[in-house]
Amino acid sequence: MFGWREEFEYLECARCGCLQIAEVPADLAKYYPSDGYYSYKPPRQKHYPAWVLKLRHERTRHFLGEYSISGALIGALSKRPGHFDWFRGRGIGLDSRILDVGCGTGALLLKLQREGFRSLLGADPFIRADVDYGNGVRVLKRGIEQLEGEYDFVMLHHAFEHLPDPATALGLLARRVATGGTLLLRFPVADSEARSKYGINWVNWDAPRHLFLHTERSMRLLAEGAGLRIADVLYDSSGQQFTSSELYLRGVPYVEHGKYRPGHGAGAFSQAEWDRYQAQAAELNRRRKGDSACFFLRPR
Repeated sequence: MFGWREEFEYLECARCGCLQIAEVPADLAKYYPSDGYYSYKPPRQKHYPAWVLKLRHERTRHFLGEYSISGALIGALSKRPGHFDWFRGRGIGLDSRILDVGCGTGALLLKLQREGFRSLLGADPFIRADVDYGNGVRVLKRGIEQLEGEYDFVMLHHAFEHLPDPATALGLLARRVATGGTLLLRFPVADSEARSKYGINWVNWDAPRHLFLHTERSMRLLAEGAGLRIADVLYDSSGQQFTSSELYLRGVPYVEHGKYRPGHGAGAFSQAEWDRYQAQAAELNRRRKGDSACFFLRPR
């Protein structure tokens, strides 16, 4: 990510394909600098007139499956945000209790608040202090073992792979899921085609922050041990698995990858290349070989 070029050894399980770092660095905080790691940058807060928010809330109800003429009309005129794919069909409404673990400074929670969700809490042990945005969104400086209460939807977006003991963590997370609730884990998938193609230059290896990189098989084993079952798996990888891995092959650190988007001058990807990589990602997702997936777990 930062171009430091340090080396780390990983082990690959012959039974389930999970990748595991051989030795966790003594000072992991070094690899999450508050002035350089994307999750800890202050989120941009947007403010809308009340009538705009009301329309957005109608649209949210529609995307969640609650029919109304106004919601259907607004929805037809809007591009559906990707996060509604996580919620739809899972019994989630605007008053559902949602917990985002490993959320950084809470950018996603603020977005959900603007969409009309009213019961939102975040937790991240690496933020400097608790944050209260004054609009119903709070982010606590806490680890999983310090969380309390039950929630209808617990989610970890590219956070589970950062945990040093995923089996224990999953057991603790299972306690936070209310009866009938869902636990969503989104993370890179170790047996993806991109990892096979790029090897150590695969962008989502991201050593040493990614301590464990799972497969569907390893997640089934973990889920069983925590009293959970995998209800669904949705692959959601993007063209970044190609673009950023190609840049790693060139020796370009992740923090400079934005300079290579189409239209950024010499050395940047062309729009045709960019679009081709996005299309390849969509095809890999369809074949369940993309390098990132959403795992929806429920109590057994």
